[in-house]
Amino acid sequence: MSSPPVSVRFPDPDAAIPLVFDSPHSGMRFPDGFQTPATPAQLRTAWDAHVEDLWAGAVDFGASLIAAEFPRVLIDPNRAPDDIDPALLGAPWPEAWGELAPTGYSQRGMGLIRRDILPGHPLHAAPLPPARIRQWIETCHTPYHDALSGRLETLHTAFRAVWHIDCHSMKSRGNAMNIDEGDVRADIVLGDLDGSSASAEFSEQVAHAFTRRGYTVARNSPYKGGYIVQRYGRPARHRHSLQIEINRALYLDEHTAEKSVSYLSFKQSLTDIAGNLAAYVRSQVREAQ
Repeated sequence: MSSPPVSVRFPDPDAAIPLVFDSPHSGMRFPDGFQTPATPAQLRTAWDAHVEDLWAGAVDFGASLIAAEFPRVLIDPNRAPDDIDPALLGAPWPEAWGELAPTGYSQRGMGLIRRDILPGHPLHAAPLPPARIRQWIETCHTPYHDALSGRLETLHTAFRAVWHIDCHSMKSRGNAMNIDEGDVRADIVLGDLDGSSASAEFSEQVAHAFTRRGYTVARNSPYKGGYIVQRYGRPARHRHSLQIEINRALYLDEHTAEKSVSYLSFKQSLTDIAGNLAAYVRSQVREAQ
């Protein structure tokens, strides 16, 4: 990949607060030579289209925004680097690189390396060489987490606490690769790993910011939060990580992935919500001083 794999937007240093938004699935820059039998329309179904733009206004309130430029169908930053299905490999994984630990995500074809783009539609035409996956880890997955963990650590050191929103979008109805196949989803799904990745107060602040504007909110179903909030959320250490899934029907034509007529108004709602959360974080910082 010739361009940087991660984009980072920081506020003016004097205005920075310990609030970080990240968008791991909003990239669509494929590396040269990437081949797949999937069609462009199929690839777009796995894209968290425009999520990094929807939350861009958060930077104006002192928050930081980190986004992937590479696509999740290449490699998924929201999966552990060893969450690899051995069936995808064209040769054994070298022992020197560590053992593989595929999870239920890999079993459903949605591990670190995606197996199917849609139910019954393989993403890869042939097994993948382990060296290629290793390259994707080193050039995409690792830089993404270096950027995110670095910013979280810097802010935690400065403020002794940090609040983190992991931003995603979701299909309006689950398909056969999801645990809620066929179900109509809420407008917003918040995942805090059943209360283990963020304080109850922070999760409630986020939920209320949406419900007061008329959006329906579900908690930890069908999404509890993935590898990112699991890795960074340590509320006992004042590190709060919460995953937000936005129903794409709120701002997108799901068939074409084009912005809908409600895009700008929805973006303004998210900007207002980001402002509310920034005010909450500032209040927490003042109380701790």
